[in-house]
Amino acid sequence: MTSREKMLIGAVAAAGALWFGTQGLTRYREAVDRHTNLQLEAERALSEARTAELRGQRARKQVNEWRNQSLPTNREVAESLYQDWLRAQLTGAGMTVTQIADKSGSARNPQFAEVAVEVRAEGSLAQLADFLHRFYSGPHLHRISTATITAADGGQKLTCGMTATALILPDAKRTDKLAEGEPQPIEGVKSLDEVRQRLTDRNLFVAHAPKSGGEASADTSAAEAEFTGAVYGSDGWQSWVRNKTSGAVSRFEVGDAIEFGTLKGKVVEIEDRRMVIETEKGRVELRAGQNFSQTTLLAPPAA
Repeated sequence: MTSREKMLIGAVAAAGALWFGTQGLTRYREAVDRHTNLQLEAERALSEARTAELRGQRARKQVNEWRNQSLPTNREVAESLYQDWLRAQLTGAGMTVTQIADKSGSARNPQFAEVAVEVRAEGSLAQLADFLHRFYSGPHLHRISTATITAADGGQKLTCGMTATALILPDAKRTDKLAEGEPQPIEGVKSLDEVRQRLTDRNLFVAHAPKSGGEASADTSAAEAEFTGAVYGSDGWQSWVRNKTSGAVSRFEVGDAIEFGTLKGKVVEIEDRRMVIETEKGRVELRAGQNFSQTTLLAPPAA
Protein backbone atom coordinates (compact mmCIF):
# COMPACT_ATOMS: atom_id res chain seq x y z
CA MET A 1 0.00 0.00 0.00
CA THR A 2 1.42 3.31 -1.03
CA SER A 3 1.83 6.24 1.30
CA ARG A 4 -0.83 8.13 -0.63
CA GLU A 5 -3.34 5.35 -0.08
CA LYS A 6 -2.44 5.29 3.59
CA MET A 7 -3.04 9.03 3.84
CA LEU A 8 -6.36 8.68 2.04
CA ILE A 9 -7.47 5.90 4.36
CA GLY A 10 -6.41 8.00 7.38
CA ALA A 11 -8.36 10.99 6.12
CA VAL A 12 -11.49 8.86 5.55
CA ALA A 13 -11.14 7.35 9.03
CA ALA A 14 -10.74 10.81 10.57
CA ALA A 15 -13.76 12.12 8.70
CA GLY A 16 -15.78 9.11 9.85
CA ALA A 17 -14.70 9.59 13.46
CA LEU A 18 -15.56 13.29 13.26
CA TRP A 19 -18.99 12.53 11.80
CA PHE A 20 -19.79 9.92 14.44
CA GLY A 21 -18.47 12.26 17.10
CA THR A 22 -20.68 15.09 15.84
CA GLN A 23 -23.72 12.80 15.77
CA GLY A 24 -22.97 11.64 19.29
CA LEU A 25 -22.61 15.21 20.53
CA THR A 26 -25.90 16.17 18.84
CA ARG A 27 -27.72 13.24 20.45
CA TYR A 28 -26.15 14.14 23.80
CA ARG A 29 -27.29 17.73 23.54
CA GLU A 30 -30.79 16.66 22.53
CA ALA A 31 -30.92 14.33 25.51
CA VAL A 32 -29.76 17.14 27.83
CA ASP A 33 -32.43 19.47 26.39
CA ARG A 34 -35.13 16.82 26.88
CA HIS A 35 -34.10 16.24 30.46
CA THR A 36 -33.90 20.01 31.09
CA ASN A 37 -37.43 20.45 29.73
CA LEU A 38 -38.68 17.56 31.83
CA GLN A 39 -37.05 19.11 34.89
CA LEU A 40 -38.64 22.50 34.16
CA GLU A 41 -42.05 20.89 33.70
CA ALA A 42 -41.62 18.99 36.95
CA GLU A 43 -40.60 22.16 38.80
CA ARG A 44 -43.57 24.05 37.32
CA ALA A 45 -45.96 21.29 38.33
CA LEU A 46 -44.45 21.26 41.81
CA SER A 47 -44.84 25.05 42.11
CA GLU A 48 -48.48 24.84 40.99
CA ALA A 49 -49.12 22.05 43.47
CA ARG A 50 -47.59 24.08 46.31
CA THR A 51 -49.67 27.12 45.30
CA ALA A 52 -52.81 25.00 45.26
CA GLU A 53 -51.90 23.62 48.68
CA LEU A 54 -51.47 27.15 50.09
CA ARG A 55 -54.80 28.18 48.61
CA GLY A 56 -56.38 25.14 50.16
CA GLN A 57 -54.85 25.97 53.54
CA ARG A 58 -56.15 29.54 53.33
CA ALA A 59 -59.58 28.30 52.30
CA ARG A 60 -59.57 25.78 55.15
CA LYS A 61 -58.60 28.55 57.59
CA GLN A 62 -61.43 30.75 56.29
CA VAL A 63 -63.96 27.92 56.59
CA ASN A 64 -62.79 27.25 60.15
CA GLU A 65 -63.24 30.93 61.00
CA TRP A 66 -66.74 30.88 59.52
CA ARG A 67 -67.51 27.68 61.43
CA ASN A 68 -66.49 29.41 64.66
CA GLN A 69 -68.83 32.32 63.83
CA SER A 70 -71.80 30.12 62.92
CA LEU A 71 -74.99 30.07 64.96
CA PRO A 72 -75.57 26.79 66.86
CA THR A 73 -76.67 23.91 64.67
CA ASN A 74 -79.93 23.42 66.59
CA ARG A 75 -82.13 25.76 64.55
CA GLU A 76 -84.77 26.49 67.20
CA VAL A 77 -82.09 27.27 69.77
CA ALA A 78 -80.24 29.43 67.21
CA GLU A 79 -83.36 31.48 66.41
CA SER A 80 -84.15 32.09 70.08
CA LEU A 81 -80.59 32.94 71.14
CA TYR A 82 -79.97 35.22 68.16
CA GLN A 83 -83.17 37.18 68.81
CA ASP A 84 -82.10 37.62 72.43
CA TRP A 85 -78.66 38.79 71.29
CA LEU A 86 -80.13 41.37 68.91
CA ARG A 87 -82.46 42.68 71.62
CA ALA A 88 -79.53 43.00 74.04
CA GLN A 89 -77.46 44.97 71.51
CA LEU A 90 -80.34 47.34 70.73
CA THR A 91 -81.20 48.03 74.36
CA GLY A 92 -77.50 48.21 75.25
CA ALA A 93 -77.18 51.02 72.70
CA GLY A 94 -80.09 52.82 74.35
CA MET A 95 -82.71 52.07 71.67
CA THR A 96 -86.28 50.98 72.44
CA VAL A 97 -87.32 47.70 70.78
CA THR A 98 -90.95 47.80 69.59
CA GLN A 99 -91.02 44.56 67.60
CA ILE A 100 -88.79 41.55 67.00
CA ALA A 101 -89.92 38.51 65.03
CA ASP A 102 -88.55 35.49 63.21
CA LYS A 103 -88.79 35.84 59.41
CA SER A 104 -86.77 32.81 58.38
CA GLY A 105 -87.92 31.13 55.19
CA SER A 106 -88.80 27.48 54.85
CA ALA A 107 -86.24 26.75 52.12
CA ARG A 108 -83.28 24.60 53.16
CA ASN A 109 -79.77 24.40 51.73
CA PRO A 110 -77.46 21.45 52.43
CA GLN A 111 -74.48 23.80 52.75
CA PHE A 112 -76.00 26.20 55.30
CA ALA A 113 -79.19 27.37 56.96
CA GLU A 114 -80.26 30.98 57.37
CA VAL A 115 -81.98 32.67 60.29
CA ALA A 116 -83.72 35.97 59.52
CA VAL A 117 -84.98 38.28 62.26
CA GLU A 118 -87.07 41.40 61.63
CA VAL A 119 -86.60 44.21 64.15
CA ARG A 120 -88.28 47.57 64.74
CA ALA A 121 -86.73 49.99 67.20
CA GLU A 122 -86.68 53.67 68.11
CA GLY A 123 -83.82 55.91 69.20
CA SER A 124 -81.43 58.69 68.22
CA LEU A 125 -78.83 58.73 65.46
CA ALA A 126 -76.06 58.36 68.03
CA GLN A 127 -77.80 55.31 69.53
CA LEU A 128 -78.23 53.79 66.06
CA ALA A 129 -74.50 54.30 65.44
CA ASP A 130 -73.78 52.53 68.74
CA PHE A 131 -75.96 49.57 67.73
CA LEU A 132 -74.38 49.29 64.27
CA HIS A 133 -70.92 49.25 65.82
CA ARG A 134 -72.02 46.51 68.25
CA PHE A 135 -73.64 44.52 65.43
CA TYR A 136 -70.74 44.55 62.96
CA SER A 137 -68.11 43.92 65.60
CA GLY A 138 -70.10 40.94 66.91
CA PRO A 139 -68.63 37.43 66.57
CA HIS A 140 -71.43 36.04 64.38
CA LEU A 141 -71.63 35.18 60.68
CA HIS A 142 -74.37 37.72 59.96
CA ARG A 143 -75.37 40.94 58.21
CA ILE A 144 -78.19 43.49 57.99
CA SER A 145 -79.83 42.59 54.69
CA THR A 146 -82.50 45.34 54.59
CA ALA A 147 -83.12 48.51 56.57
CA THR A 148 -85.44 51.53 56.53
CA ILE A 149 -85.10 54.63 58.70
CA THR A 150 -87.71 57.35 59.22
CA ALA A 151 -87.06 60.51 61.20
CA ALA A 152 -89.13 62.84 63.38
CA ASP A 153 -88.39 66.07 65.23
CA GLY A 154 -85.77 67.14 62.70
CA GLY A 155 -83.88 63.86 62.95
CA GLN A 156 -83.79 63.81 66.77
CA LYS A 157 -85.93 60.65 66.89
CA LEU A 158 -85.52 57.74 64.49
CA THR A 159 -87.73 54.75 63.81
CA CYS A 160 -85.73 51.90 62.31
CA GLY A 161 -86.92 48.74 60.63
CA MET A 162 -84.30 46.19 59.68
CA THR A 163 -83.83 42.53 58.88
CA ALA A 164 -80.75 40.78 60.25
CA THR A 165 -79.74 37.45 58.72
CA ALA A 166 -77.27 34.96 60.21
CA LEU A 167 -75.95 31.61 58.97
CA ILE A 168 -75.87 28.15 60.50
CA LEU A 169 -73.11 25.93 59.10
CA PRO A 170 -73.91 22.21 59.41
CA ASP A 171 -70.45 21.23 60.71
CA ALA A 172 -70.31 23.85 63.47
CA LYS A 173 -69.42 22.25 66.81
CA ARG A 174 -71.85 24.25 68.96
CA THR A 175 -75.46 23.12 69.32
CA ASP A 176 -76.84 25.21 72.17
CA LYS A 177 -74.93 28.49 72.42
CA LEU A 178 -73.83 31.44 70.31
CA ALA A 179 -70.30 32.22 69.25
CA GLU A 180 -68.21 33.96 71.87
CA GLY A 181 -65.14 36.12 71.81
CA GLU A 182 -63.84 39.66 71.79
CA PRO A 183 -65.48 42.22 69.46
CA GLN A 184 -64.14 41.89 65.94
CA PRO A 185 -62.36 44.95 64.46
CA ILE A 186 -64.29 46.74 61.71
CA GLU A 187 -62.12 47.49 58.69
CA GLY A 188 -61.34 51.19 58.40
CA VAL A 189 -62.90 52.06 61.78
CA LYS A 190 -60.85 52.56 64.95
CA SER A 191 -63.54 53.11 67.58
CA LEU A 192 -67.22 53.64 68.35
CA ASP A 193 -66.52 57.35 68.85
CA GLU A 194 -65.27 57.53 65.26
CA VAL A 195 -68.44 55.87 63.91
CA ARG A 196 -70.69 58.10 66.00
CA GLN A 197 -68.81 61.22 65.00
CA ARG A 198 -69.03 60.41 61.29
CA LEU A 199 -72.79 59.90 61.46
CA THR A 200 -73.75 62.75 63.78
CA ASP A 201 -71.50 65.52 62.40
CA ARG A 202 -73.99 66.06 59.61
CA ASN A 203 -77.75 65.74 60.27
CA LEU A 204 -78.90 63.69 57.29
CA PHE A 205 -82.60 64.26 58.02
CA VAL A 206 -82.78 68.05 57.61
CA ALA A 207 -81.96 70.29 54.66
CA HIS A 208 -78.35 71.40 54.60
CA ALA A 209 -77.93 75.03 55.67
CA PRO A 210 -74.88 76.67 54.06
CA LYS A 211 -72.64 78.89 56.11
CA SER A 212 -73.83 82.48 56.32
CA GLY A 213 -72.18 85.89 56.29
CA GLY A 214 -68.55 86.63 55.51
CA GLU A 215 -67.37 83.04 56.01
CA ALA A 216 -69.68 81.74 53.28
CA SER A 217 -68.61 84.57 50.98
CA ALA A 218 -64.95 83.80 51.66
CA ASP A 219 -65.45 80.10 50.95
CA THR A 220 -67.14 81.00 47.66
CA SER A 221 -64.25 83.28 46.73
CA ALA A 222 -61.73 80.48 47.40
CA ALA A 223 -63.77 77.96 45.40
CA GLU A 224 -63.99 80.29 42.40
CA ALA A 225 -60.19 80.77 42.20
CA GLU A 226 -58.66 77.90 40.21
CA PHE A 227 -54.94 77.17 39.85
CA THR A 228 -54.67 76.35 36.14
CA GLY A 229 -50.94 75.64 36.02
CA ALA A 230 -47.59 77.40 35.72
CA VAL A 231 -45.27 78.66 33.00
CA TYR A 232 -41.48 79.01 33.09
CA GLY A 233 -40.02 82.31 31.88
CA SER A 234 -36.89 84.37 32.23
CA ASP A 235 -37.72 85.11 35.86
CA GLY A 236 -38.51 81.48 36.74
CA TRP A 237 -41.81 79.75 37.40
CA GLN A 238 -45.03 81.77 37.44
CA SER A 239 -48.37 80.34 38.57
CA TRP A 240 -51.65 81.30 36.85
CA VAL A 241 -54.90 81.56 38.79
CA ARG A 242 -58.21 82.03 36.96
CA ASN A 243 -61.49 83.28 38.41
CA LYS A 244 -64.06 80.76 37.16
CA THR A 245 -66.85 83.36 37.17
CA SER A 246 -65.20 86.38 35.55
CA GLY A 247 -62.43 84.60 33.66
CA ALA A 248 -59.83 87.06 34.98
CA VAL A 249 -56.31 85.59 35.36
CA SER A 250 -53.85 86.50 38.14
CA ARG A 251 -50.15 85.61 38.06
CA PHE A 252 -47.94 84.87 41.06
CA GLU A 253 -44.23 84.24 41.57
CA VAL A 254 -42.31 82.78 44.50
CA GLY A 255 -42.36 85.30 47.36
CA ASP A 256 -45.66 86.94 46.36
CA ALA A 257 -48.41 87.39 48.95
CA ILE A 258 -51.62 85.57 48.02
CA GLU A 259 -55.17 85.71 49.37
CA PHE A 260 -58.31 83.95 48.16
CA GLY A 261 -61.19 83.67 50.61
CA THR A 262 -59.98 82.42 53.97
CA LEU A 263 -56.64 81.31 52.52
CA LYS A 264 -53.88 83.87 53.14
CA GLY A 265 -50.16 83.34 52.81
CA LYS A 266 -47.02 83.60 50.69
CA VAL A 267 -46.06 81.56 47.63
CA VAL A 268 -42.91 79.54 48.48
CA GLU A 269 -42.73 76.93 45.69
CA ILE A 270 -43.95 76.71 42.08
CA GLU A 271 -43.52 73.83 39.67
CA ASP A 272 -45.14 72.79 36.42
CA ARG A 273 -48.45 71.62 37.94
CA ARG A 274 -47.96 72.41 41.62
CA MET A 275 -47.67 75.36 43.97
CA VAL A 276 -46.99 75.55 47.72
CA ILE A 277 -48.19 78.39 49.96
CA GLU A 278 -46.95 79.20 53.46
CA THR A 279 -49.94 80.00 55.73
CA GLU A 280 -50.48 80.48 59.46
CA LYS A 281 -51.63 76.84 59.66
CA GLY A 282 -48.59 75.55 57.80
CA ARG A 283 -47.61 74.89 54.22
CA VAL A 284 -50.42 73.89 51.88
CA GLU A 285 -50.19 72.39 48.41
CA LEU A 286 -52.36 73.07 45.39
CA ARG A 287 -52.34 71.01 42.20
CA ALA A 288 -53.31 72.23 38.74
CA GLY A 289 -57.07 72.05 38.28
CA GLN A 290 -57.82 72.54 41.99
CA ASN A 291 -59.37 75.64 43.54
CA PHE A 292 -58.21 77.36 46.71
CA SER A 293 -60.75 75.52 48.89
CA GLN A 294 -59.08 72.21 47.97
CA THR A 295 -55.60 72.74 49.39
CA THR A 296 -53.71 69.92 51.15
CA LEU A 297 -51.83 70.63 54.39
CA LEU A 298 -48.18 69.54 54.05
CA ALA A 299 -46.57 70.56 57.33
CA PRO A 300 -47.29 72.47 60.55
CA PRO A 301 -46.10 76.05 60.88
CA ALA A 302 -42.34 76.52 61.13
CA ALA A 303 -41.03 77.08 64.66
